[in-house]
Order: sequence, then structure tokens, then C-alpha cells
Amino acid sequence: MKRVWSSMPASFRHQYELMYQKATSDLALAIHALAIDDAEIDVEIIFFHLQQAAEKYLKALLSFHDVHYEKIHDIRCLIELCQTNSIELPNQTEKLVDLNPFAVEERYAVVADDLCDAQVFIDLLRKMKYYVAARIGKAALL
Repeated sequence: MKRVWSSMPASFRHQYELMYQKATSDLALAIHALAIDDAEIDVEIIFFHLQQAAEKYLKALLSFHDVHYEKIHDIRCLIELCQTNSIELPNQTEKLVDLNPFAVEERYAVVADDLCDAQVFIDLLRKMKYYVAARIGKAALL
């Protein structure tokens, strides 16, 4: 596995770049975990990383537009914050709100046993990844 590390210290990168990179890592991890089909990997872990990717892509957009957000993990609130600040979002972004139960505060109370929706969220998040990259000028990272 090839890993690419930035030579630029984190203190010099923009917040939106960090959020984008972390979101992309969460998405990649969820995709990988789903692909290996290992019985030792709880379904909730996959959905947790999908939720984290959605949250961080939205935070990348907000940061890029210099919009302050509280330390929250609620995708609905982040979407509303984007809308309030006239930040356009891709179609079907609202569907990502369904990942809220897998957020940090709540995920231990959620039991998921069906991966049927995982691919739907992966497709939406891939779309979100390209959308955010285009907005923040990260086409080289795709």
C-alpha cells in the first residue's frame, strides 16, 4: 500500500484541506472494510466512517467559505449551516442525514445488521468528494 505524506506541516495547511483529507480517508476506509467482507468487522464501523466522511466533507466546504461551525457531528445542522450561508450542495445531500445515528455521540446505541444501504451512501459520498474537491481546488488529489 502506497502512502503519501504531505511535506507541509499541518499548521500551514488550511482547515478545509485537513477536513477534505480526513473525509477522504474515512470514505476509503469504509469502502475497503465493505469490500473485504470480514465477519469480524461490525457493520456499524463501516457506517461510522461513512458518517464521518459526510460530516468532514461538509466541514471542508464550510471552512473553505470561512463559515464558523461549532464542534458538532450532526449532518443535518451542517447542511442547514451550508444553506444558511448560500453554499450550494450536490443533489441528494439530504440523504446523508440518515447517517446521523452513527455519529460519535450515538453510535454505541445503534445496531445495524444490513449493508444494503452502504453502497448508496458510498455513491453519494463519492459524488460529494468530487464536488468538494472541485470547490476547494483539490482536483490533483482525486
